[in-house]
Amino acid sequence: MRVKKYAGRPAVLFSILCACVFLAGCGEMEDGVQVTNLQVDKNGRVTSNIVEDFDKDFYAIDALQEMVQAEIDDYNRIHPEAVALADLKPYGEEEEKVLVSVQFATCEDYEAFNGAELFYGTVEQAQTAGFSLDVELVSASDGTKKIGEADILGMKDMHILIVRQSAQVSQVVVPEKVQYMTEGTVLAGAKAVTIPGPENPSDLNWKGELTYILMK
Repeated sequence: MRVKKYAGRPAVLFSILCACVFLAGCGEMEDGVQVTNLQVDKNGRVTSNIVEDFDKDFYAIDALQEMVQAEIDDYNRIHPEAVALADLKPYGEEEEKVLVSVQFATCEDYEAFNGAELFYGTVEQAQTAGFSLDVELVSASDGTKKIGEADILGMKDMHILIVRQSAQVSQVVVPEKVQYMTEGTVLAGAKAVTIPGPENPSDLNWKGELTYILMK
């Protein structure tokens, strides 16, 4: 099974927000980004959208932007134009939240910047990259139908997204229609999946395992 170690940059954006906002869960907006999520397009580019509570009486948007941009600039010195701050603004009807949107050129850049596993490619590419496909996935259209490793390997040209469950990501949006997914996830639209997270940051029963999303 693929094992990847990360050093020096664990959950950078989330760590910055922890220093600047009161984290009380992801809020829902009437339109736009509703929850903290990852959006992956067909070319493997990644947009990380973080929505969190923000006390504007105690914290300044400008200061938060400076900190996020400094981390991005530091990464881009070694990986030119790999990461870009797309948006950072007060959010919600009363601007009680903050939205931070960061774009990554590749899943590998997201991994390196945040210290979190993320893969998008074909099943064959996932196997070549060393990911274990000895997993059981459930049908997005029929929860009673399940497939295993042999079935997945037989779909070598289909695209698969693999992401480490984390306290920082509530939902993943993929570029194609979801066909199969890890049991315990919840379909949130034809191309979106809500993934498990801890009840709270100290939940010792939460394992933070890999989530698999097979699409077509």
